[in-house]
Amino acid sequence: MDDRHPNEDRNFDDLAHRFKRNIYGTTKGRLRLELLVEDLKKHLPHFYEASKPQTIFDAGCGMAQIGCDLAGLGHRVHFCDLSERMLDQARGLAEASHVTAHCRFSQGPFQEVVKEEGKGGYDLIIFHAVLEWLSEPCASLERLVSALAPGGTLSLMFYNANCLIYRNAIFGNFRKVMSGDFRGIRNSFTPLNPLDPREVEAWVEELGLDVLEKTGIRVFTDYMPKNLLKERSYEDTLAVEKRHCREEPFASLGRYIHLLCRRP
Repeated sequence: MDDRHPNEDRNFDDLAHRFKRNIYGTTKGRLRLELLVEDLKKHLPHFYEASKPQTIFDAGCGMAQIGCDLAGLGHRVHFCDLSERMLDQARGLAEASHVTAHCRFSQGPFQEVVKEEGKGGYDLIIFHAVLEWLSEPCASLERLVSALAPGGTLSLMFYNANCLIYRNAIFGNFRKVMSGDFRGIRNSFTPLNPLDPREVEAWVEELGLDVLEKTGIRVFTDYMPKNLLKERSYEDTLAVEKRHCREEPFASLGRYIHLLCRRP
């Protein structure tokens, strides 16, 4: 582990304009969102039913679709992003969804935000596609978990190094596979630090969290030729993903891994 400051974590101000089109506005983005929400509804049904408001922290919120949906159900959601432009998009979605009364926004490193707020305040922490962009992923995860209330839930999704190895191998990029260097280049959506699921699962265990569900996000879709993916209906693609995304070995081959974890 190095001693870099959270300010060295990836800031997406320069790519914010591309996120909606390249990440969220695609079939792959739609699959990702639907599988994540399915996990949440399965294990946190009280968040989606009439119940007392829960406190939620969306760390590295991006466009904040899941958080805004939960705010629409009356929960109190704190959105945080290092990128001012991404946070502006989250504010825009909250305003368009008429949920700003249930939201607050913090621009800056989530590590500093949770440090200032103290320990154990959130019933749910959403942490999606952030860990792989951090200079100190393990230490940052530890600090984030300290903000989780006893009995609270962490929704952790991270970019899976296994997927990069497999994709590069089947496309014949053997030099990259043998080098073991899968870091993305500047202005790329391939992250600084793709993560081995076994390593992240070990961190989660060391932090005393129980894994409720492990889901591979897009265990087949990201290996399909683009023209073939266009020919298949979204409904059929989703059905095939759902059939296998929570069983091994497929779960560990998803583009992302979603670990839904509970603090005892």
